[in-house]
Amino acid sequence: MDLESVTLKLPRDLLSGAQRVATARDVTIGHMVRVLLKREVDRQLSGKTRDAGPDARLLAAVQALLARDFAEAKDWADLQKRLRPHGYELQPAGGGAVLYKSSCNTRVCKASELGFSYGMLVERFGSHIPGHQPVKSAACIMPAGRIDQTRKAVITRHIAAAKSWPDLINRLAIEGMELRALGDEIGIYASTTGRHLCNTADVGATCGGLTQRFGSKLPGTGAI
Repeated sequence: MDLESVTLKLPRDLLSGAQRVATARDVTIGHMVRVLLKREVDRQLSGKTRDAGPDARLLAAVQALLARDFAEAKDWADLQKRLRPHGYELQPAGGGAVLYKSSCNTRVCKASELGFSYGMLVERFGSHIPGHQPVKSAACIMPAGRIDQTRKAVITRHIAAAKSWPDLINRLAIEGMELRALGDEIGIYASTTGRHLCNTADVGATCGGLTQRFGSKLPGTGAI
């Protein structure tokens, strides 16, 4: 990829903050600018508004609001009860569960995009969401939120090879992915769309295990 030089004028405090973040991630400020600019350009030029998924900022806000309720719910009924005061509810859709605004029945996002894949919730609660109609392929039932084997292999390889948090963050950034804390877990997201792909635990690397291995918490988060 050919790169051209561009001069940017930034406020001193913004430049200082960017340098701290770049140092923590073991990347250059130029790399951060390229990643963020590409993300915004891809979003603006996409033209596939129906398929682009929820806005990343909205998704992050809903995630912060509901993560604890999803993490602590004992079953589907308990989860719906916890979501109700916030004005949300889960409805079965396709092969999984989708979050809706209760007041206007507006679709918000998939449960998997909040870091809680449908397959994980089914396993935890011991049943499918009431009203669920499984999506069948020619050979079997495919659960929602299941990561494809090619991407799983890439993530697994980078996690195994990473020597530190900055090293892992940089490796995933090159693949168009990023890490975010999700309560007691760490989610892996597509950088350009903000779509949740899986949790590190789904590929055999728990948050606690990575924290112990790297000797610190995930930079810039409250990950345990």
